[in-house]
Amino acid sequence: MKFCKVSLFLALLAAVCLPAVAQTGVQLDIPFNFIATGKVLPAGHYTVVPVLTDDRATWRISNGHDSVMMLTDSLESPGAEHRPSLVFLHAGEAYSLVQIWPGGHFGRDVFRSNVNHTLVAQGGKYVEVGAE
Repeated sequence: MKFCKVSLFLALLAAVCLPAVAQTGVQLDIPFNFIATGKVLPAGHYTVVPVLTDDRATWRISNGHDSVMMLTDSLESPGAEHRPSLVFLHAGEAYSLVQIWPGGHFGRDVFRSNVNHTLVAQGGKYVEVGAE
């Protein structure tokens, strides 16, 4: 009997907590191949979620087959509110994931190499892909 009560409590706790966790992620269709922390990912439907809800420094992008973990830093846009989206740096033929915006005034800046900063100085453009 005690086991049933504990199981029921845990099931109810999961039912209450999982929708809140799911709302922090971003789901979207990315129409081009792109690079996320050094790994090339194909165009397709992706979900981007924080790995731990209390520590939003590590995020995962996944399409069901491929998955990449990314270290991020906090990013704020006090003047403009962002819709749920991802921002890519487009330089030459390559798209690199540079920012995650779950929605609102706070986003995540994806850690990247100095190569991307050089590409921006040489005329790279930012491309934003909105969530569904």
